[in-house]
Amino acid sequence: MKTTILIGCFNEKRTIAQAIQEAKQLKIDKEIIVIDNCSTDGTREILKSIDDGSIRMVFQPKNYGAGRSGRLGMRMAKGDYFYAQGADLEYKMTDVLTMIKKLEDENLDAVFGSRLLNVKNKSKLQLIKERPFWLGSIISTFLINKFYHRNFTDVIAPKLIKTDILKNLGCVSDNQALEFELVSRLCKKGYKIGEVPVYYKPRTAKEGKKVKWFDMIYAIIAMIRVKLL
Repeated sequence: MKTTILIGCFNEKRTIAQAIQEAKQLKIDKEIIVIDNCSTDGTREILKSIDDGSIRMVFQPKNYGAGRSGRLGMRMAKGDYFYAQGADLEYKMTDVLTMIKKLEDENLDAVFGSRLLNVKNKSKLQLIKERPFWLGSIISTFLINKFYHRNFTDVIAPKLIKTDILKNLGCVSDNQALEFELVSRLCKKGYKIGEVPVYYKPRTAKEGKKVKWFDMIYAIIAMIRVKLL
C-alpha cells in the first residue's frame, strides 16, 4: 500500500534537507510531496537544488498558512495512506512505520501519534509547569474526548489516515486549526482511530518554533464549529 508523505515547510533551511532524506530512507512504497510556504531564508533555494524527479514539490507564491498547504497536499495525494510531518525534525519520520502496522493489524481508519501515551508518571499539572505549551494540547484533547466520547491522550502529533477518507472530510481551515478540524471531523463521523506513542523533541521559539499561543483560539473555534455543524 503506497503512503503519501507530506512535508510542509516555511523557513526551515537548517532541517529541510534532512527531513527529505529521512522520508526517502523509509522502506515503504511511498510518494513524497514537499510544499514550501514561500520561505525567505534560503529553504526554497535548497529545495530547488535537490535533483530528484520522484519528489513532487510545490512552491507557494506567498505564505498561505499551514492549513491551506496541508489541504493542497491532501488533494495531491495519490497514496492509500496519508502522513504529514513538518520539516522541523521535532518528530521522527520512522514513527510512520509503527502507525502503518497498527492501522493494518487492527483494521483502523486512522492512527494518531501521541507524545503523552507513555508519560504516565507525570500529572497534567506537572507537564504544564515544565512546558506551558502543553496546556493547549491538554485542552484540545480534553474537548475532543468530551465532544465525541473518545479516550485520546494527544490529538496534535502527526497522524496516519486513509487517503480516501481524508479527501472526503471537507476540511476548510487555512491556518494551524486544520489539525483540530481534521480530528473533529474524523471523530464526528465515527471512524476507527488508534494511538501509538511517538518521539518528540520540541523546539523553542528561539530555535524557530512557529506555533503561537493564539493558535489555540483558532483551534477551539474550529472544534466547536465542527461540533455544531
